[in-house]
Amino acid sequence: MNTNWDRLIENHFAKKKERNSLTLDLLLESISEAMGEMPVKDEYLLTEESGEKRFSMSIPIPRLVPSEAWGDPSSQSRQDVDRIFASITRGADIEARIAHVNSFLDPVQAVKKAPGGKVNTLLNMMQIIEALQATINDFNESSAGFVFEGFMAALTGGRQEAGRVGGTLPIEDFITGDGENVSLKLLSPNTGIHGSFTNLVDYLFIRGGSGVENIKYLIAYKNSENDAVAQLALWEFMIGRENFIDIMVISKNGNLLGEQAEALKRHTQIWQDSPEWRKTMAKLLLQTPGYTNKKGMFFANLTATGEFEEREDAVPDPKVKQNQFNLMLKQGQLNKLKVAAKEEGALAAKDGTTFDDWIQDFNLALPPKLKSGKEGKKRKAALKALEASFERGYAEARASREKEGVVAESYFGSFHEREKKLMKEEILLEDAASGGSQFKISRGDMTQIEPLAQTKFYGVIDLGQKNIDELVKIYIEKLGEDLMALLENTKNFSENIGRYFSEDDRAVATTANQTARGQGEEIIKSLEEREKEEEV
Repeated sequence: MNTNWDRLIENHFAKKKERNSLTLDLLLESISEAMGEMPVKDEYLLTEESGEKRFSMSIPIPRLVPSEAWGDPSSQSRQDVDRIFASITRGADIEARIAHVNSFLDPVQAVKKAPGGKVNTLLNMMQIIEALQATINDFNESSAGFVFEGFMAALTGGRQEAGRVGGTLPIEDFITGDGENVSLKLLSPNTGIHGSFTNLVDYLFIRGGSGVENIKYLIAYKNSENDAVAQLALWEFMIGRENFIDIMVISKNGNLLGEQAEALKRHTQIWQDSPEWRKTMAKLLLQTPGYTNKKGMFFANLTATGEFEEREDAVPDPKVKQNQFNLMLKQGQLNKLKVAAKEEGALAAKDGTTFDDWIQDFNLALPPKLKSGKEGKKRKAALKALEASFERGYAEARASREKEGVVAESYFGSFHEREKKLMKEEILLEDAASGGSQFKISRGDMTQIEPLAQTKFYGVIDLGQKNIDELVKIYIEKLGEDLMALLENTKNFSENIGRYFSEDDRAVATTANQTARGQGEEIIKSLEEREKEEEV
């Protein structure tokens, strides 16, 4: 006998006068509203590699797949999860919101939570906690930081900051719904907090013209168990115009200030949004070791009269990008030549060919000589790089042929010393490209700057397996047997509906269809019973 699904559903939802026609689609819609969307595959997600257990492995709740898109309020992904995050108490600050999430991770507080009409809050909070676990465990280290920023933006009702702001790249990672700028760091316990000294100065004193008064640093220190992050210890501190210089000195970053430390302190303490103040600041920064004059906004965006000028090239010029791409191609060509030089060096270990002999016989596309006929800097640098590769190939070939692995130093002289020097120069170049000198604040420094930076410890978010196992028992008991069965049926129903539409084997699809119908009947019956209980 065929089940009249439309009639069953219409009878169940008859009291909803605004509905003129109720179909199976409405049931799916209602389930979606109550439980959230089923997770989708993400090519960057590394699922279950850590072997950790989560709520959804015991309680059939939908899984949220966190992504960087959560940081964009206009994205579909963010809009899909906003109603889940709406269950978080909108406290006055980040600490209050994190504390609310943490209350669901504390067994003592969990026992006191009464589902009743707040079952949706409990289910939503479990999904949020799982999303946090996925954020810090299911992505590689380089991706986790960005995804964590998106998660925190959603948690605080704010947005992730990635584009240029006020003519420069931002130092804030996300902005809360309350408009607070936050720099977020996900670190191992002994890893220092790093940042660009130049960008911090620009942010505080000139970005957009007048700068921004302060920046909050939110630090999440990771503790791992069995290759999964089990706890997050959260700290915050503030760097602003008034404490900036003192914090740099106390945290052992005084070398970035140089001899201008006292003069900078006096000047920053009388900050004014005026051309005269900015002109004086620019003079001081000219003698400040940590400030990159070429890239700093006090030189790139300040006119001769001390006015801030939003440059037209604040937005990257396509021509500049093209030039950078062409430079990369030249580096690629040099890389090919270095590989060839190394291979030739390996052959030289057998036939005795020297680098000078090889370079003269080989027609290389190197930077041309100067008009005077002398070797220019670029050509010299390219030749040195090729010689180093040639000698490396020679050394490796000799080492593999000689059991003792000793290569005659007489052949390539101070090769190793030259290589170390080149490596050091490359590190300096990379540092310059990242925005100049980097300041560092260690975990110990956070204690030292506490009075100035208003350092505050939020506490620990415990995602450890023992804690999750204890919470699962508590929440299963609170949800009750009937609701657990309803959740399980809802999950299986959704999966079978999806299998019906996606399965190529129509026999399997038909079976999924029939199974879904039976599960649908059970869902409707359960919903009717719960509705009667609530009316009593």
